[in-house]
Amino acid sequence: MIAAVSVNGTQISQSLGKTTDFILVDQDSINRISCQEKIPVFLKKHNVELLICNGIGNCMLDLLSAMKIKVIPGVDLELDEVIRDFRSGTLKAGKKYSCTDHGQSCGTCAGTF
Repeated sequence: MIAAVSVNGTQISQSLGKTTDFILVDQDSINRISCQEKIPVFLKKHNVELLICNGIGNCMLDLLSAMKIKVIPGVDLELDEVIRDFRSGTLKAGKKYSCTDHGQSCGTCAGTF
């Protein structure tokens, strides 16, 4: 399974719409790729089956669900912990928040749709 972790620099992105890069992870490899297109297109292009992120809007959750991409939201750990927990099967969702919780309305985050 290929998982994508949304990041800004060396940290998990606080909001999916503010993501600049993704770390693509499977059991054998880790690759950082800059996201130069709309996030759903990027994820499908790279055969991502699971998105690991912190903040995500409800409308994006619905869209990714329709695309058959699972989401573990609310993850606010160090990147090495995220990768370790994903690979061991112990990664858990944290508190997810919606667009309105971080002062945006759905679709207004750059790069989202």
